[in-house]
Amino acid sequence: MIARWFWREWRSPSLLIVWLALSLAVACVLALGSISDRMEKGLSQQSREFMAGDRTLRSSREVPGAWIDEARRLGLTVGEQLSFATMTFSGDTPQLADVKAVDDTYPLYGQLQTQPPGLKPHAGTVLLAPRLMALLNLKTGDTIDVGDATLRIAGEVIQEPDAGFNPFQMAPRLMMNTADVAKTGAVQPGSRVSWRYKYAGTPQQLADYEKWLLPKLGPEHRWIGLEQDDSALGNRWSARSSFCCCRRC
Repeated sequence: MIARWFWREWRSPSLLIVWLALSLAVACVLALGSISDRMEKGLSQQSREFMAGDRTLRSSREVPGAWIDEARRLGLTVGEQLSFATMTFSGDTPQLADVKAVDDTYPLYGQLQTQPPGLKPHAGTVLLAPRLMALLNLKTGDTIDVGDATLRIAGEVIQEPDAGFNPFQMAPRLMMNTADVAKTGAVQPGSRVSWRYKYAGTPQQLADYEKWLLPKLGPEHRWIGLEQDDSALGNRWSARSSFCCCRRC
């Protein structure tokens, strides 16, 4: 009796519609979960490129060398950057420039777009923003005085992977190698300089380093992953991560 009733109800059009709707709902949930996982992985890779690293340590002064040594001992790749403003000269023409000094590891992720393509600011050379080239009436192959140093212009810097957006950055960009910073004489005690240390490695290497590093940080330091970044990119990452989590739920 029960079996006949169940079979009759199972074959009824109304129940069939319910079962089809349930099956469709389950399929949609599974599909959305798969899509959100792929989105999150893709965003994670993009975040590395936009930050030019997995983590960034910002500091208002140079950090102890032991901090860098420990990161490398754990297998992390570390890149050093300095940012400061200084006067540049072409002959007797002065122009304030926003200097970004990087080492030979830059960028750890992403691509530095230059003209000609494929350039990096090696020791003895600089890359200038097109606006700075125009203001000083310079071209590739010319020399420019950066503080006390005279450096050769290797080309133009078009786009940096970790440039972000800073509405208060009025001076045009000049990129140089950290090996030439001391020659400029621009970094002195009391100078306004920002250090950034970029880290790349596996999640476990980063976690081990964070555990070692965080108790040593002072108020002048900031340890940043993309989720802590207060830039527009960081805000978009947080919003999209929340979207992915909601979709999985």
